[in-house]
Amino acid sequence: MRNRGWSAVVAAVGTVAVSVAPVAAQEGRVTDRRGDAHGRGLDIVAASVDNGRDRLVARVSVVDAVRGDLIVSVEPRRGRGVRLVSEHRPDGETRSYVVPGAFTGRQVASAPRCDGLRVRWFADRGMARMTMPSSCLAGGDYGAVRFAVLTERRRDTDYAPGAAVRASDWIPRG
Repeated sequence: MRNRGWSAVVAAVGTVAVSVAPVAAQEGRVTDRRGDAHGRGLDIVAASVDNGRDRLVARVSVVDAVRGDLIVSVEPRRGRGVRLVSEHRPDGETRSYVVPGAFTGRQVASAPRCDGLRVRWFADRGMARMTMPSSCLAGGDYGAVRFAVLTERRRDTDYAPGAAVRASDWIPRG
């Protein structure tokens, strides 16, 4: 009888602990072949997107953080997407912003209001992290997303995943 009592307490505590655990973001990841970039721009080797409840975080790894434009296209399953853009200049003069329309979706005439896009380049690791508040995509009312990455330097330099008509698998929202 005593064991059953403790089992009930442990089960109840476990249920409460599970129900208050924070919801983790869902992550999607793509890779790209090293050395396939055209020209001297950013050569993508991997990219991931964490589709969190409060924010979306894109991480892009490149062979070398040289001058170039990094564009991460994000499209919700329903609705119109956006592109996160970072015009990277190794001297520190980097400009970042959000523009309407994903690569794979319908284009939008007006720019979305997006206060809070943060982009950080880690040149020593060849990586950029782009953090966008969820309110910048469909007013925060979206579920699963997919993404694609493009780099440019006067022209398209590299694309992930694979060909320019592809995108990641759908990533559920965390």
